[in-house]
Amino acid sequence: MDTDLKELLRSVLREELAPINQRLDGMDKRLGGMDIRLDGMDIRLNGMDKRFDGIEQRLDKIESDVQELKAGQAELQKNIVENLGNFTEKIAHQVEDRTGALNKRVFEVETVIQRLTNQ
Repeated sequence: MDTDLKELLRSVLREELAPINQRLDGMDKRLGGMDIRLDGMDIRLNGMDKRFDGIEQRLDKIESDVQELKAGQAELQKNIVENLGNFTEKIAHQVEDRTGALNKRVFEVETVIQRLTNQ
């Protein structure tokens, strides 16, 4: 009788635990699917991280290039102003020199005209 009772209890327990085991198996399958999906998401996120790292490197390069361009532009502006000043001075000297030479010629012509009119 003892063995019959044991067998009966085992049978009852199997019947009662069967739906729980089925539900647990279903949960295991669902969790396995979620694990697979999360692994896929991890892979995608790693790819995105690599892309963002590349973008950050490119932005850093662009920022350094912009800084170089700004420095070059400032130097260029300085050189332009400096050279314009030098060219303006040269032009002013040339105008003064030519004006002086022209004044001499006009004076000589006036002198000749006055001599001719005085004769």
